[in-house]
Amino acid sequence: MPVEYQSSEERERRDCFFVPPYFKGKNSRCSSAGAPACTSSAIQSLPQASFDKTQLTKLLIDTLHEMGYTESAKTLQKESGGVRVESGSVQKLFSAVRLGQFEEIDLQMLANLPLKNRALGTLPFPQSNTHSFQAGQENSESTTGNEDEENAMKIDNIISKNTDWSRFFTNMQNEHKILESVVQEMGDLDAPALSGLLDMIEILVLINKQVFLELMFDQQESSLAVLFLRTVFRKFIQLWEVILMSQESTYALTPDALLKQMTSVLTSPLNLAEMSDVWPGSVERARQTLIDSISNYVDPNELVPRGRLLTLLSQAIKYQSSQNLLNFEDEDDENSFIQEGASTYNLLQDNASSSNRINFQFEIQLCFSVGEIWYLEFSPDGKYLAAASADSSTDQKVHIYDVENEFRVYKILGGNDQCVLYLSFSPDSRYLVSCPFNEEAKIYDIHKKGEPSDINSEFDDDSAPAEIIQPEDSFSLSSDETSGTTAAPRIWCCSWFHTERNKGRFALGSPDRDVIIYDLGTKSIISRLSRVTNATAASSHEQFPRVHDLKITPDDRYLILMAHEFFVDAYDISQLPPVGRQGELPADLSSFHLSRVSRLNVGKRMTCLTIPQTKSSESALNSLVLINVQPHELQLWDFKEQILVQKYFGQRQLQFIIRSCFGYENKVIASGSEDGKIYVWDRIHGNIVGVINGHTSERDPPPNTANTFGRNCNIVAWNPANKNMFASGGDDGSIKIWSVGHS
Repeated sequence: MPVEYQSSEERERRDCFFVPPYFKGKNSRCSSAGAPACTSSAIQSLPQASFDKTQLTKLLIDTLHEMGYTESAKTLQKESGGVRVESGSVQKLFSAVRLGQFEEIDLQMLANLPLKNRALGTLPFPQSNTHSFQAGQENSESTTGNEDEENAMKIDNIISKNTDWSRFFTNMQNEHKILESVVQEMGDLDAPALSGLLDMIEILVLINKQVFLELMFDQQESSLAVLFLRTVFRKFIQLWEVILMSQESTYALTPDALLKQMTSVLTSPLNLAEMSDVWPGSVERARQTLIDSISNYVDPNELVPRGRLLTLLSQAIKYQSSQNLLNFEDEDDENSFIQEGASTYNLLQDNASSSNRINFQFEIQLCFSVGEIWYLEFSPDGKYLAAASADSSTDQKVHIYDVENEFRVYKILGGNDQCVLYLSFSPDSRYLVSCPFNEEAKIYDIHKKGEPSDINSEFDDDSAPAEIIQPEDSFSLSSDETSGTTAAPRIWCCSWFHTERNKGRFALGSPDRDVIIYDLGTKSIISRLSRVTNATAASSHEQFPRVHDLKITPDDRYLILMAHEFFVDAYDISQLPPVGRQGELPADLSSFHLSRVSRLNVGKRMTCLTIPQTKSSESALNSLVLINVQPHELQLWDFKEQILVQKYFGQRQLQFIIRSCFGYENKVIASGSEDGKIYVWDRIHGNIVGVINGHTSERDPPPNTANTFGRNCNIVAWNPANKNMFASGGDDGSIKIWSVGHS
């Protein structure tokens, strides 16, 4: 028999629940540790409880559903008095989508949606439809749709339901006529009404897109899909295009791009792997994607955004992480805290920061060189370290060290009579290009057999003798007949292409205003970018820059040039024809056009350009470039957005070329300095997390040489395959290997 609550105190106790004693405030009515505490009192006793109780309940119900605790979610919904995470009108639309009942979707259903831009009531719909819209709006909340919602979640229903395509086509044609008449009169609408109209049309475009894709990929009714695209879908796209002339959309695609995308689906073979960005591979996933897209238009108070509570928890974790300036763990993973074993964060308490989270330890010193170390680079697989020195006594200025074999010398590269400014490994870690100061570029196969050397004699065993090898190929940048000079242009920098499309290619930059692309397969220069640029430039008065450094992004789309003229240019090189068959030049190379997409006006002398060590061509970090700027500054830019992201201070660089790098999975920035130290910064916050006395002590000159050593640390290089290893090189002629530790 139900209990009758008579007094106000009893009624108040009825809505209470138990909370631990540490949640009780001094005004709490619940004094006993085991007694129930009032919901309102318990929440109000929290120090920061300015949130809405209904919103919190919605978040909890939604999260319980997402985590699979369906019965618990239903119980909470019942105990809260029927709080729902989405309105009845939203449930009705989403249920129709999940079940494939597209024929049930019409303007009335969309007009009932609680959109962010809620101004549909002011739209001049034809009189015959006015009553139905108003009636639908009045009754929308009375329709729970719970039964439909539960049925919609069953995979069997999704697969077995057959859509009434004929009815859907007819409905959409009728709704298009209604919307067309409204759009024709949109000059009389105010801004809110126009925003609501745009939202409604874009939702219909999304629904029509889903229907078209289902006809193609699920039903495999290409003829019906063509008919639908021609008679229905394209008309909505055209209507959308008209209203976009006066309204701004947040939809990722433009009408032209969407129409082109759908046309390509028709004309291309039905290869689901290639169409994964359009069709996720199954009906249920595609419909869920549609629901997620429509959710972006709905008022959050009427539809809890997907994963909202997890997002809030992630933000809280990131805030706590930001308080620890030495914390780099999983910083770029928004949901790492919910992955088992992915983080040490405890959701049940505030996580204390540690001031000794990371430190840098010296491991080994390599002193095989008798000259200043000017360049270092690890191979992409992390197994080798290449070092270039300014040793004037020999042509063997480049040493390759075996990282996995106690850093013994693996190969010595002969044939470099002049000082080497730059080294660059191929993506497969097999080839190395050296750029001497004022001579030919040389290409080495580092696994090629050569003459034995006794450079490893200090080791007790002779199991890994070093070998001296000569270049596989060498070439100079031929002089430009139009320049009036006969001297070959200097070569100061190099960067390899990364993708299979451009396998075996690299770009070389010259301070004599040129960049060439060399093809290892044909052993020839296939393009001179100064000529390509001049041929396509809008103004012939602008000279090609004097290039001091360059990099190619991991997707081979952009070539980034650091110019002597105080700016950094980014060029789109994606239209470069792919490599031909072995030994053959691309047939359509003459059609290659180069376009500049951005210019960063740094305005100061620059000494180095580098990009993040990313393995994915889709990484968000691929638009970042790091520049060493004189005096005493590093700058991090986003070259696509053309914005300065961060600055780093502390190191010294007044006279010499000082080089920096990204490290520790791109979470830190490291640079050399003219005071011989290595400086390490947090990439995001810009604070110094370490200063290492790397090359600050005197070194005695080698026997039989008049060399004297300075104290510059010229370069820091990070191992791309081992986030805990990096190397530094300085004027003392030594290479030092460092490790990252935690305490």
